[in-house]
Amino acid sequence: MEEELEQEEQLESQESVNQEELFKPTKKGFFTLLLESFKFFTLNLPAIATIVLPVFLVVEFLVPLFELVFNPNFAYEFTSWEWFNEWINDGLNWIIKIITVEFIRQVIGGIAWIAVIRVIAGAMHSKRISGVQAMKDGATMLPMYFVTAAIYYVLLILSSFLLIIPGVIFAVYCAFWQYSYVLRGKGAFSALTYSSSLVKDDFVRVFLSVVGITTIISILKYGLVELISGAVAGAIDPDEDLLYDIVNTILMALGKILELGIEIIFFMMLFMTLEEENTETHN
Repeated sequence: MEEELEQEEQLESQESVNQEELFKPTKKGFFTLLLESFKFFTLNLPAIATIVLPVFLVVEFLVPLFELVFNPNFAYEFTSWEWFNEWINDGLNWIIKIITVEFIRQVIGGIAWIAVIRVIAGAMHSKRISGVQAMKDGATMLPMYFVTAAIYYVLLILSSFLLIIPGVIFAVYCAFWQYSYVLRGKGAFSALTYSSSLVKDDFVRVFLSVVGITTIISILKYGLVELISGAVAGAIDPDEDLLYDIVNTILMALGKILELGIEIIFFMMLFMTLEEENTETHN
């Protein structure tokens, strides 16, 4: 009997080792989290790329194609009243087009953002979530995600009217609203309050982390990816015709994988670290 119990304990200990989290949320500085983000990104590059790459290409190619080719005047019937001047009709038509196309982009982008968070969170806990399943989860979670996003941006705009500083403070306190919803199921106002509860005791640290990762992502995006993609595409097609656009878009898509992957991983690691510290403080 004792031998059986010992064997069961050994099996349980082996399972716990096998299921050990790839990322353990402990108190870490900015550069430690940044290095771990890059390392974790390289380990999970294929899973992230299978979501980001097709979504980026759809948004960059198919959405504009929908607007320009399939139905370029789809909004005209709503603005073609005779008593309106032609320029008013054209203006309203353009506004409706922009809103419609941007809405489609946000829907696709929102699903992709949720999917990438799901895939990365699964990998951190040594669980593999397929890109298809993650996209399905993203579509299911999208409605409340949009509600929470709408509340966040409305409050951000209102707080920005009080000058830029209150807007920045609000943005930092609510920097983790996406993760609060996707990972913890806290939607609408509860996602914002949950994020604020994590940040309130570490505002300066989170603020500097947000500024730091935003600066690095901007350098990667504008100072590295765009320069390299433009130079390579220009070398392949100096006349900047169709081939130039194709090569440039593909390279920009690869850059988007790097940008989005690093950003989400970094904020998720910081989010989990703050949760762990908050739990230790209250215990």
